[in-house]
Amino acid sequence: MDSSLPVAVPLPYKSRRGWLITFGVVELLIACLFLLVLLLSFFAFLGPRAARMPSGPMSPAMMMAFAGLEYGAAAAVFITGGIGSIRCRNWARILMLVVSGLWLGFGLIITLVVAFVVPAVMRQQPGNISGEMQHTIIVGMVVVMTALMVVLPAIFLFFYSRRSVKATCLASKAGLPPAPVAGESPAPGLPVPLAILGAWQAISAAAVLLAVFMRAVLVFGVMLHGAAAVLVLPTYSVLSGYSAWGIFHQKLIGWKIALGNTSFWTASALVTALRHPDMMQMLRDMGYNDPTLRIYDQFPHFLTLIWVGTLVMVTLLLVFIVYTRKFFPSEERA
Repeated sequence: MDSSLPVAVPLPYKSRRGWLITFGVVELLIACLFLLVLLLSFFAFLGPRAARMPSGPMSPAMMMAFAGLEYGAAAAVFITGGIGSIRCRNWARILMLVVSGLWLGFGLIITLVVAFVVPAVMRQQPGNISGEMQHTIIVGMVVVMTALMVVLPAIFLFFYSRRSVKATCLASKAGLPPAPVAGESPAPGLPVPLAILGAWQAISAAAVLLAVFMRAVLVFGVMLHGAAAVLVLPTYSVLSGYSAWGIFHQKLIGWKIALGNTSFWTASALVTALRHPDMMQMLRDMGYNDPTLRIYDQFPHFLTLIWVGTLVMVTLLLVFIVYTRKFFPSEERA
């Protein structure tokens, strides 16, 4: 046998190009779903029934604009991720890791709320729905929410975190087979925890858009109105945006701003909860009217659960920020 012939070496990782294309198509379908919800929201908030909707700090037109920004941004993210996944781009893999991680975190909270809050609300609603029918509805809602908000993002997170998927994306970028060279480490890039933190700060920077709708902001239990309230969110947005830029460039200043921002608003939420035990009155001060507040009267502990959930989320966020400190260059630790 001629020893000069090349010897076939099995690839350490299988090519996941087909699966990347499949997941990309699913992401495009999810984007279409967001666009459909946006269209339905348009008819809900601007249709003939909009005048009979309970009013609050935002008019139906403002609520439609806010929904347009929210669902439009979500659709844009999934369209971008879907196209990038179909093209086997590593940035799309990182994007979907960030999206699926945040999706799973919020999905767990929303599913728990549906499982424990909705049954109590339904029991207090007058009507002819039997207990068995209520149980069937609740079980159906929990199953659907678990599938869409927990199982689906968990599948995305599992797939895009696989080493074979990363190798396929990196190989596609370099135009090589999906196999690392022996003795070499993969090209350095932004660690996924930093990508998640940077994306969260970038999303927080979009809070400046809320200044268009909100006319009252609580800071350490003090209700700010007018120009003072409007200026708070742009300031927070600028800091969050600069923090995102620093984190994506692995500069410690970005991490420090993220830690300071989150610590500030965590302390503000704690002080606000202590200074405003009457949450219904607090909502009235923010501009909510009585018809809207009757929804909360049907489940008096719902607002408390919102506060507790918010405090738990910001506490977990603080822990995560502290954890990401180790991913910054060692020379900045001195």
